[in-house]
Amino acid sequence: MTIDPRLGLKLLRDRRVPVRSKLIALGIGAATIAGIEILQLPAEGIIAALLPFVGAAGDLALDGTEAVIGPVVIATLLLPKIAPAAIVRQIRDEAGRTASS
Repeated sequence: MTIDPRLGLKLLRDRRVPVRSKLIALGIGAATIAGIEILQLPAEGIIAALLPFVGAAGDLALDGTEAVIGPVVIATLLLPKIAPAAIVRQIRDEAGRTASS
């Protein structure tokens, strides 16, 4: 089975998918990004010290972008596995029908 980010995005937007499944996927994504951020702290400190203004501003902008986009990207990859299988199959079939017409 391949990873289909488009299907995950459709699931994230669809009202038939339970909110609980969406929140679990987004929570896992947020926890993953938080773990990555913690691992990046030593390197970010060195860059901010070597490039005082550019390093700190760039780091802040990059961290903000990661904090918003990262959990959504991870959630779109996980949601097809977390959402109820019947709903995933139904949405996948609907997407296949619209693509073939």
